[in-house]
Amino acid sequence: MEDVSTERTPLLIAAEINTIKRQVSKVLLHNAIEIGCRLAEAKGKVPYGEWGRWLEESVSYSQRTATNLIRLFEEYGTPQPTLPDWKALAKVSYTQGLILLGVPEEERAQFIAELDLESMSTRELQKAVQERNHAAAERDRALQENTELQQALVDQKDQITKMSGKQDNLRNKVDELTLAKAKSEARAEQLSLDLQSLRQDTSAQAVNRMSNRLDEAYHKARANKVAFLYESLDRTFRELLWELKEFAKQEPESYKVYKDKLVDFLTKSLKANM
Repeated sequence: MEDVSTERTPLLIAAEINTIKRQVSKVLLHNAIEIGCRLAEAKGKVPYGEWGRWLEESVSYSQRTATNLIRLFEEYGTPQPTLPDWKALAKVSYTQGLILLGVPEEERAQFIAELDLESMSTRELQKAVQERNHAAAERDRALQENTELQQALVDQKDQITKMSGKQDNLRNKVDELTLAKAKSEARAEQLSLDLQSLRQDTSAQAVNRMSNRLDEAYHKARANKVAFLYESLDRTFRELLWELKEFAKQEPESYKVYKDKLVDFLTKSLKANM
């Protein structure tokens, strides 16, 4: 039987190189975590203000590189509740580890589990993280809009409740005025009867004086009543206009409906009663 040998093609050689690169990068991640652990320890011991010089003179690191290494240790250095299967880090390279820092810690484990990191390029992983963050931002925006809409509905209900309460108060005032009118009319009738009795018992001059006083009192009472009704209507109408303006800021379309109804009501009322 002839030996079957595998031909060494450029494609095969590239696959072998990429495999070795991935293996090396995984080792680098482990080493980076170890270095980050020691950098974190050293930072607590180096005097204040000398950290940058110590890095440059002792380990030839920039502060940015040291910050990345310390963060890798803080994020990946010890098993965390959000990543119960700690073996999942075995497939994460150094570069991928840095990129994955862009994913929130509480969601990172699930995100790693859903990806085939061994077959992904750095650019593909960056794109996946960007797409995830964009989707999360859209989700948060949708939730915020929903919350704002719910609050707007609550505010609208409150405004309607307030308007209903003011309408009820206006009805109560009308009822009070109607009752006062009935009492006034009854009093006027009684005064008229008293006048008739006085006319029978007094002279014409005395009767005329009494009649003039009664007319004056009647007109004064009616003027006071008209003034009271006008002030009540003016105050209520101003409150209604203010509430409608506030309502227009949040619900311009609903405001137009209420405004048209108010204009129509006032127009018809004036035409029918004035």
